[in-house]
Amino acid sequence: MRRLATEPYTLRDHLTAQARRFESRIFLEYGDAQYSYRSIDDVTDRVATALSRLGLRRGERVALVLSDRPEFVFFLWGAPKVGLVPAPIDPSLPPGEIASLVERAEPAALVTEQSLAGSCLERARRSASLRHTLVIDAGDAAAGFDPLAGGPVLDFWPDLDPGDAAALVFTRGTGGRRKAVLLSHTNLIANSSQLIQPLRINSTDRFYRALPLASPSGMVLELLTPWSAGACAVLHSGRASCSLPALLAERRITVLTGTPALFEDLARSDEVDSRNLSALRLGACVPGPVSAAVLERFEERYDALIVEGYGLTEATCVSCVNPYTGVRKPGSLGLPLPGQQCRLALGSEREPEAGQVGEIVLRGPTVMLGYFDDPAGTRAALRDGWLHTGDYGYADSDGYYHLTPNSAARPA
Repeated sequence: MRRLATEPYTLRDHLTAQARRFESRIFLEYGDAQYSYRSIDDVTDRVATALSRLGLRRGERVALVLSDRPEFVFFLWGAPKVGLVPAPIDPSLPPGEIASLVERAEPAALVTEQSLAGSCLERARRSASLRHTLVIDAGDAAAGFDPLAGGPVLDFWPDLDPGDAAALVFTRGTGGRRKAVLLSHTNLIANSSQLIQPLRINSTDRFYRALPLASPSGMVLELLTPWSAGACAVLHSGRASCSLPALLAERRITVLTGTPALFEDLARSDEVDSRNLSALRLGACVPGPVSAAVLERFEERYDALIVEGYGLTEATCVSCVNPYTGVRKPGSLGLPLPGQQCRLALGSEREPEAGQVGEIVLRGPTVMLGYFDDPAGTRAALRDGWLHTGDYGYADSDGYYHLTPNSAARPA
């Protein structure tokens, strides 16, 4: 049963319900490894149990500095099952920035891997909040902590509220200090559910993301949306060296998430003609948009659509999108997602006319709880029941939103 975006529902509820519904269906592929819906729920139960037995307390942060591997998913979804707040950090950032973001998250635990440990361990261990460091592939370095091994899970699970924080996410930003955004269980589940109908996501879809998972679009578009639809997410094993067209063909990818530059490269690739890419049906461009010429060439060569939209971390991931079927307006932000309210703030009570420019403001189940370390910023962004984005645009006569030239699409 598909849950509505407004139902009171935690990630733990959502993971368990989908695991019961889809059982042995494969959710995650990584190289030759496959993980069913049931196994994902079981492993995240064990991760949650192991973290709880370390003495971590509800509301504390667990920093994740991990590459795109199954363990990222296990900890991302296991921690919130016991009220902990995962703080994923992009491992491709410069080491100094990774260390700085770990410190800002004030984590009680840090989870990383040997190849990345040098980027964050020395400074992170100086943090007053940090009590546990877990290097998942370091053998006895994490002695006594093996969440992936079999064994009993918690007998009693803590009560959770859908409005509790379920992730601490740093914005990619367009300059200046990154913002630390707190997202709730409701935020994450709602946004993943909202995307299913406009993009016609179904249980036969196979998702691949050519960007790090440690971002809102990785967490929502590549992981939670396929989970909500009974689909499959494919992670690229670093041990497998092959081109993107080869991977798309071999893994029969149907939904690809990437940047405008990636879609431009694919549109020009000479390798396309020698690969069977007939499964690909949808390219989700973030932050977008692509040029009209790239869009036309890509869609002609792949017989697949590129959809553009609009989102920002403060509203979880995506707020507006061009629909997969019906009218698409290249270069526009598209239409608000189901359950999402979008309007233009003009500084007055009057309704804007078509084409009139104002600040884009949002309201709905995806709006953040606030900034973790910036109460003044939270008050400035969340006013009168609306999220003020700082982006300016207009709506046309069909209700499609457009950014004005001085506004930039937000990275997700």
